[in-house]
Amino acid sequence: MKQGIPLKSGIIYGPVNSRRLGRSLGLNLSPVRYKLCSFNCVYCQYGWTDVSTLDAAQREKDFPTADDFASTLERVLIEQKNEGVDNITFSGNGESTLHPRFAELVDIAGALKNKYCPAARIGVLTNSSAATIEKVRKALEKLDFRVMKLDAGEIETFREINRPCPQVDYQAILESLKSMPDVTLQTMFVDGAYQNIDQRKIDSWVERVGEIKPIKAQIYSLHRPSAASSLREVPAEKLKEIAARVESATGVSVEVIVAAAPYQPRFSEPGQR
Repeated sequence: MKQGIPLKSGIIYGPVNSRRLGRSLGLNLSPVRYKLCSFNCVYCQYGWTDVSTLDAAQREKDFPTADDFASTLERVLIEQKNEGVDNITFSGNGESTLHPRFAELVDIAGALKNKYCPAARIGVLTNSSAATIEKVRKALEKLDFRVMKLDAGEIETFREINRPCPQVDYQAILESLKSMPDVTLQTMFVDGAYQNIDQRKIDSWVERVGEIKPIKAQIYSLHRPSAASSLREVPAEKLKEIAARVESATGVSVEVIVAAAPYQPRFSEPGQR
């Protein structure tokens, strides 16, 4: 039985009222029958990754087509015209930038946004892995906002927490984040059997934030059940300590995002599925 909350069943979800993004319309570009991602994060709310890859070209038939994406988004934007949408956000079941035609879909979304809700912004929540690919990077730079993940300041913790597929290059991700304009850096901190909050790991992460120089950082801990059941939520007080430290060391503003309710573990370790 598949672990994790159910995958999104279609291209559009929401609008939802997001603490960070206002009235936000989500765009899911990933397959709906299985989880495809370049990472296999221990904390993922959708459970363990079924197909881990940075190159999904051979699986294009499992992704929404450009025509389906355009017609679905246009219909929803027409429906929402009276209520309004603040943000249109590429996110969803896995890593949206892995869609083989991601750049084309960014252009389609931009044109429809300009036609039906010109005041809205278009952005992405991404694990940053495909920002190393030139055509993806160019598409990302067309967006109004880029929320880019970095959960670790060195490769060992990156491999432990994010469990990337073999094609992912940690150093290349860092270089992409350093050179991309107006990046919001997003970091999940976890404790337990897998953790990224000891002194050494925080030190290295703070160094990377200083090198990347994002416009701001967002840090948070477990809000929903995670793939690995042995994880623990990092208390809000600890997150605030980390925020104060990185602000003092780098000058980067940090937003601490705290869950409305305590974390409740539910899923399992690999091999116990």
